[in-house]
Amino acid sequence: MERVMEAKNLGYCYPDGTVALTGVDFSLYAGETVAIFGANGSGKTTFLHRLVGLLGGEGEVIVCGERLAKKTLASVRRKVGILFQDSDDQLFMPTVEEDVAFGPLNMGLGGREVRSRVGRALERVGMEQLAARQPYHLSAGEKRRVALAGILAMNPGIILLDEPSTFLDPPARAQLVAILRDLPQAKLLVTHDASLARELAHRAVFFEKGSIVSDGEVDEILTAHGWDMSRKRAALTQQR
Repeated sequence: MERVMEAKNLGYCYPDGTVALTGVDFSLYAGETVAIFGANGSGKTTFLHRLVGLLGGEGEVIVCGERLAKKTLASVRRKVGILFQDSDDQLFMPTVEEDVAFGPLNMGLGGREVRSRVGRALERVGMEQLAARQPYHLSAGEKRRVALAGILAMNPGIILLDEPSTFLDPPARAQLVAILRDLPQAKLLVTHDASLARELAHRAVFFEKGSIVSDGEVDEILTAHGWDMSRKRAALTQQR
């Protein structure tokens, strides 16, 4: 299986002295979805930010055979899309269509190619009918899908997802899961939602104090670290 992303001995220390990552080694392979678990402050989001160069630090990141460095930053970021926890951090243009077009336009693509990419991306997430809407008028689920369309319009090989189900009601969550499940890109999924991980991933890693302490199948990792809350609730219900 082709390795599309590799992290070697990643480290990061915040300016206040907080050590967020230490000695992190990780590989992501083509087409796979890996869930990332861990308590708040364990280094999960810092890890995502290191992978796309939003933060510096020790160690090495290799994306599709290209080492992440200052001179390769733009090239690497074209290969990796990141969906932030709060969609308002990604939506800032006057209309949905302009938001989705922002990335391709900044890649220097021509108008016809940009329109084609925008149309395909909006169709992929079921938002083509709302292309002329203002993003701040959308629901949380619609915003999340528009933000995802903006990533897809860049045609990345890898997608990083930071708590993608946050703020979503059950129908919006189900729509997002259906879309993500059908995407061919390799995906990294930071989440506290065990059921979401089960729906989308087969493999998981667990962070503690800035390090990956286990790597394996989703259910194995959840059980090993006492995060199998859905099964615990079911067992308690049966006992009652």
